[in-house]
Amino acid sequence: MHMFTRNSVWTWSSRLALVSIALGLGVCREASADQDVPRVIEIRMTMSKDGTQPYFDPVGVHVRPGDTVRWVQISNYHSVAAYHPDNGNHEMRIPEQATPWNSNVLLGQYPAQGSTYEYRFTVEGVYDYFCQPHEAAGMVGRIVVGAPGTGPGTRPFGYAPAHEWKPVPAAAQTQFPPIDEIVRKGSVRGPRHN
Repeated sequence: MHMFTRNSVWTWSSRLALVSIALGLGVCREASADQDVPRVIEIRMTMSKDGTQPYFDPVGVHVRPGDTVRWVQISNYHSVAAYHPDNGNHEMRIPEQATPWNSNVLLGQYPAQGSTYEYRFTVEGVYDYFCQPHEAAGMVGRIVVGAPGTGPGTRPFGYAPAHEWKPVPAAAQTQFPPIDEIVRKGSVRGPRHN
């Protein structure tokens, strides 16, 4: 039989406290390390069941710098292109320092080869993008990388008429979720019915 003295109880309690703190620090360090690991976020490119509305789902996502977004073609034929003058003289709606992307039309249905497109986001800000065949039908999306900032994607549509860029169609403008909603929720499902 072991007798507990005041010193042995204090020592036992101290050891338990130290072990708890060490475990807690390990969990915190592991959680913060996980935040540093780049992720791959998937966005589906699809159509409504009745075939009348093409859309990205989710339509809005909040990612960290270094994350990759993978667009996956589920049904029909789609593309994903940044709103940028290099893509058909479209209005610039990505950060000025960012490189625009354009998948062109994807020819495969998932999981076939040619049914996905990936882009790694490294510059913070708001990125608006569209499907070339379905832009007029409102197939657009928005990605917020880190802090939204004050770049082109945060400005009103048609903010630079002197550039004579191709405007974002009215039907598409209504489909972008608000930036603050994306940041607050992390992901906003599509399609949007306004």
